[in-house]
Amino acid sequence: MSRRDLNYYLFFVLFFLTITGCSKDEPKPIPENPIPESVAFNEINSTGNPDWIELYNYGDTTVDLTGFIVFDEEANKYTLPSGHKMGPGEFLILNCDDQGTGLNLPFKLTSLGESVTLQRPDGKMIDHVVFPAMENSQTYARFPDGSGTWQVTGFSTQNKTNGSGPVSFFKSYNYTPEIPLVGEDILFTLEISDGNNVSSIEIFYALEGGAFESVGMTSPDKITYAGTVPAISAENDLLYYFKLTDITGNEVYLPEDGLIHPYKMTLTSGDVPNLVINEIMASNLSTIADPDTVGEYDDWIEVYNAGSTAVDMGRFYFSDSENPFDDRIPRDAPDKTTIQPGGYLLFWADGTTSQGPNHLKFKLSASGEIVSLYYKDGRLIDSHTFDVQSPDISEGRSTDGGPNWIKFNTPTPGAANQ
Repeated sequence: MSRRDLNYYLFFVLFFLTITGCSKDEPKPIPENPIPESVAFNEINSTGNPDWIELYNYGDTTVDLTGFIVFDEEANKYTLPSGHKMGPGEFLILNCDDQGTGLNLPFKLTSLGESVTLQRPDGKMIDHVVFPAMENSQTYARFPDGSGTWQVTGFSTQNKTNGSGPVSFFKSYNYTPEIPLVGEDILFTLEISDGNNVSSIEIFYALEGGAFESVGMTSPDKITYAGTVPAISAENDLLYYFKLTDITGNEVYLPEDGLIHPYKMTLTSGDVPNLVINEIMASNLSTIADPDTVGEYDDWIEVYNAGSTAVDMGRFYFSDSENPFDDRIPRDAPDKTTIQPGGYLLFWADGTTSQGPNHLKFKLSASGEIVSLYYKDGRLIDSHTFDVQSPDISEGRSTDGGPNWIKFNTPTPGAANQ
């Protein structure tokens, strides 16, 4: 074979090998099917009933949340079930109510602050937020939606855009005098988080059943605001709430539902009436039956009027806790709540206020506790602390209105202590 023939031979061999090598099917990489990560926490409410977390899809594709994981602690990891998708720009609420089904998570949030985490089904973390302590009506939200900037707010935007604010919120409020009376101006002061974007803050007030009026509040430093409600001329309930309006027209209320459930204070005149808790029974088995329910023998508290004028106890308060405004006596049954001078009135501590104005929402503890009576404006009238009680033995003042308490083997409900 000549050199030229050899060269041709080698050429064709190499050509053949090249063609056959290129014709083989080489393995190709399997393309990934990435899970969209455009879902993030957008708003958190740790003081709700229930608490809740809002998710937001800031992307341009629909995200199937099947298998996504949400938790506040490792032990509380919860996998979202199928059937929940979020389109671009959509919101989704996860209730934190200990239920652990559907969109109800198996944990609650703490108002003292903690963290929450969102993971993909493969365990990769998508979002993690540490939120601060919050008070009623406050939430922790992103401004704008889906961004990295979180703010405590004084309003909720559940299932809708957080917008651009206002980021200002009410921190606290107070008023003087501590116990406002008829004929006194009431100075309200409050503190907000940031007044730089505030247009105005107003107090709205009304007597119960009347129309609301407003008073503007002023501030020397854009943090502390003050406004005065003029003196009221007669005893009545004063309703009030606060409204903050920011420079873009957004509004925040204190309380959050102030338009429907405003704060309330009762304005009175003069000293508290001369009433005393005179006798109690915390284990009534057969001494005296509840006149409003056949066959029931409920705990009772006897009040004695040591004064010289009749007293309607409507709008007074009983309490067996530290809250003076625990249980308010209805104001619309004076025939059942009025005590004549030197007279007695029984209140049934049976936890059933639906049975009438003389029935309290709490029961007495036979193992001992404290029971208190407060005036309409929250001033203490009288209180008594008792220890373990025996069945059908009452505890009362040795003489009506007297300073010493003794046990009565023969109780005297509605009559003079002997």
